[in-house]
Amino acid sequence: MTSHHACGMLVFLSVFLISYTLQCNGGSILVVPLDGSHWLNMKILLEELHARGHNLTVIRTSRSWYISEKSDLYTSITIEMALDYEQLLDVFLQEEVCYNFLSCTGLISMLSRGHSLWYDAIKHIFDDQNMLKRLRDSQHDLALADPTLAPGLILTKYLKLPLVLNVRWITNGEGHFVLAPSPFSYIPVLRSGLTDKMNFFYDDMCDKYIEGGCDVISLLQEADIWLFRSDFVFEFPRPTMPNVVYIGGFQCKPAQGFVSHPGNMSHLIVRQMC
Repeated sequence: MTSHHACGMLVFLSVFLISYTLQCNGGSILVVPLDGSHWLNMKILLEELHARGHNLTVIRTSRSWYISEKSDLYTSITIEMALDYEQLLDVFLQEEVCYNFLSCTGLISMLSRGHSLWYDAIKHIFDDQNMLKRLRDSQHDLALADPTLAPGLILTKYLKLPLVLNVRWITNGEGHFVLAPSPFSYIPVLRSGLTDKMNFFYDDMCDKYIEGGCDVISLLQEADIWLFRSDFVFEFPRPTMPNVVYIGGFQCKPAQGFVSHPGNMSHLIVRQMC
């Protein structure tokens, strides 16, 4: 065998082994994120997963702000979202929430409506047999979900996938209240406009689509790994669980240099004053 043939065979075997290694090590991950600042942090995880050869499928809404339909990092599944989702976000961006007691009730109403919109959006997946078949046939290895909204939890449970959670917030507050025993309470504040009747948007979905039923709290507690974006440098010690990995500050990068040209200073000051 000539040296040219030997080199050619070596190159062929090298390419084959590299391709085989990627197929063995690369997993298939279903991602159910939340838009806005939550996505900015989730995307950092996706960039690292993509760099390690994993195949990512992201479920996004048709009204998504930051989650692009086309990306080099992932393939996307787009679900329809009602038009007034943008109006809800506008209320938040206009900083009309929690300046006073009445505006706090407006925030609560906005969050309630947001959960309702996501419930309707994810219900389209459960009612679409072709979509469910596509998700099942994809044979994902695990799901990476944002626990702030419950649809990702319910969909993961339906598909029987291992679950990894990202961020600390859940449907009703802070994740530590799910991880360790906490007293249950619901006391309507005087003149808050709230009653002792609580709405559970996702109970109907759990009863309809999950065999044996479920509830959001149990789905959170069943997570295999919870990437908790928090750090005890800023927190007080509290009970936790072994499946929790604290990743506070993982998204931090060195600060960029400050503006050097004096002409830019007036523009910066005006922007800060607006």
